[in-house]
Amino acid sequence: MINNKKAFTLAEVLVTMGIIGVIAAMTVPNLVKNYQNQALVTQLHKVYTEFSQAIERYMSDQRVESMAETDLYNNNDGLRSFINNYFKVVSDCGNSYVGSTSGAKCFSSENYYAIENDSNVNFVDFTCAGMAFTLPSGAAICAETNADFPIYLEVDVNGAQSPNIFGRDLFTMFVNVDGEFYDYDFTRYGNTTKFDEASSRTGAFGKIMNDGWKMNY
Repeated sequence: MINNKKAFTLAEVLVTMGIIGVIAAMTVPNLVKNYQNQALVTQLHKVYTEFSQAIERYMSDQRVESMAETDLYNNNDGLRSFINNYFKVVSDCGNSYVGSTSGAKCFSSENYYAIENDSNVNFVDFTCAGMAFTLPSGAAICAETNADFPIYLEVDVNGAQSPNIFGRDLFTMFVNVDGEFYDYDFTRYGNTTKFDEASSRTGAFGKIMNDGWKMNY
């Protein structure tokens, strides 16, 4: 009985494997990048949720309808009291972004870079007017308050860990008098982002919220 079954030759198998390898080399880096970016967005959303819930509880406890009626409005001492009472603070860096004399560590002591070029800035000598601290999630936060922004947050969602890039793991978040989050710079830039300078004021937080909590850039 004649066997008419056909098999791939070694050459055909090698060609197929080569094609698969090329496709993998083209797609895997993007898949890894997208996964890493979405992991950072997940951490950002966690900070957003934690602060949203804390602000809601705080306003309820204070029996107010506006942040302007609270003790923390334009009062960094009141803001520090709010943070210590409504969050589990792992490290209190006081007014220093990077660390304190007590040994507490918050933001990275390495440079933070812009997305679109090599411009960078170092937070070592920067002062947080309100309070710099870390949460159990690992997020490092500088929280401030003034008459324009009842709460202003700079958030490195994974603390001192890399990539330390504005718009990747470092974001600016704003809270209005109604206790709601928004992104002043996203609106100011015409509902877009600005990644060509070393600044946390990129509008990235607004775009991520606008795009359904996805980093589409």
